[in-house]
Amino acid sequence: MTALIQIILGGVLLLAGRRLFWLLAGAAGFALGLLLARSLLAEPSDTVLLIVPLATGALFAVLALVGLRFVVGFVGFVAGGIGLSWLFSAFSVTPAEPTTLLAAAIFIAGGLAGTFLLSRLFELGLVLLSSLLGAGLALRGLDAIVALPDAWGAIPLILLLVIGVAVQLGPLRR
Repeated sequence: MTALIQIILGGVLLLAGRRLFWLLAGAAGFALGLLLARSLLAEPSDTVLLIVPLATGALFAVLALVGLRFVVGFVGFVAGGIGLSWLFSAFSVTPAEPTTLLAAAIFIAGGLAGTFLLSRLFELGLVLLSSLLGAGLALRGLDAIVALPDAWGAIPLILLLVIGVAVQLGPLRR
């Protein structure tokens, strides 16, 4: 069930994230909740892997809808951190078992970049982060259902990222 939610959420975010900041916030919360549930709990049940990400995503979405200013930077930090971690993983830049310090450094670097993008270049940052997060969520959900070949590497992520950016920026050119 979590995989299907990831695919649907990722697809909608990939194609319409620029128009729906609250959805980017919710997706960032969902991805963070899933990451935390998988890394902090020894063997989480399917129910926990569904409830924790949904609750975290709902909290982030509500905070974005309420309009708290700090949420923009926080969503940028979470989305950028997760997105850069996924990019490093897709390109196999990090070792198979990265150290906690290395994983934290990658997350923080991506988080700072994401915060900058959403705080200073909101529209472009929204397009880039929603496309990256949408592509990553959709691919992770698809990979949970049908194992994607490792030989493909980062190609599907980059392809979906480019499609998402093109679709979201398309209306701006008119």
